[in-house]
Amino acid sequence: MYSTSSSKTTTTILNAWIACLLLLPILSMGQFTNCSALLPHNTTTIMSLYPNDIKIMMAMGDSITTGFGVQNAINESRGIAFSMGGDAGSITLSNFIKFFSPSVLGYSVGNYPAEVCYGTNCPALRSHNEDGNNAAKSGAMVFDMVSRQINYLTRQINQNPFMNVQEDWKVLTIMIGANDLCASCTFDLPFLEADEYENNLMGTLERIRTSLPRTFVNLVPGFNISQAYDLSLRNPSCANVSRPLYISCDCLFKAGAGRIRELIDSRMSLFNQRAVKVATYYQRKAYDNFAVVVQPFATNTHISDLPSRFLSPLDCFHPSKAGHEAMAIALCNSMLTPAATKKTTLSMTDKPICPTQNTLLYTY
Repeated sequence: MYSTSSSKTTTTILNAWIACLLLLPILSMGQFTNCSALLPHNTTTIMSLYPNDIKIMMAMGDSITTGFGVQNAINESRGIAFSMGGDAGSITLSNFIKFFSPSVLGYSVGNYPAEVCYGTNCPALRSHNEDGNNAAKSGAMVFDMVSRQINYLTRQINQNPFMNVQEDWKVLTIMIGANDLCASCTFDLPFLEADEYENNLMGTLERIRTSLPRTFVNLVPGFNISQAYDLSLRNPSCANVSRPLYISCDCLFKAGAGRIRELIDSRMSLFNQRAVKVATYYQRKAYDNFAVVVQPFATNTHISDLPSRFLSPLDCFHPSKAGHEAMAIALCNSMLTPAATKKTTLSMTDKPICPTQNTLLYTY
């Protein structure tokens, strides 16, 4: 007869062995091999939230979050997108969380033809099971979060019998705003005002807070996207790239568009400032089941200083697979770092931080 303690030890070893089998595809990438599994944890407050508490992944955004152009085709490689990709072996936030919480749900897998929004002409979000809780839409603008993407997320989670809306801890990553700027310069439309950006962001977050409690929100600021032009100049293969879709921001690449590039970067800076303002508002509220955190790795990043492999060869504008991997590692590391020491620049050579039993998902 085994003793009770011996039986518990055997069960723990068996569970760890099963978890290792599940993680082999991720471990083969060599990114998480130095990390140790974490002991089970079950928090009742977001102030003591650990990576292994997370049960549901979610995202809202545009073509970056859909993985547009990653595989050099007009496709969406959602399975390797930086925040939500769940393809085996992909370096993504979802796979990082999956390492420590193997039962996590909601991530995206696979690669599909792109479905593109054009302002109000936006096809309904598809219901592919492979998309999971990735509500992003290529071409989406800020108002799409309130008018479409939030509805998709709440429906996905409420209709999934394996997801508990009230009890499961969730991570939501939001990155959006570039298409509002690209559409303005491509079609000579008025630029989205910072007030409207802020109002749409606040409206989205309030609906998340009230309908999807226990959510940790990552706000990822936008890059100074005009610098994709400067980076593309160093890559001869970008010279003859065709940019037929405004989601590739073709106006940035026109001769003599220096003033437009300056305007777009200044507008993105205003959007990013408003994101900080919104996050500060929620930090002062100090809800015990909802937090909004700016993960600032894009804030001071100069795309023009990055290696040319950061950009997709499809349009020399969207991030490549290597670019998504760098963004994923930056996002993971930022979540595990207090606000005072978060990095505000992106590096293509950073490695993931390994959390310990005492490493929080920092809300401050």
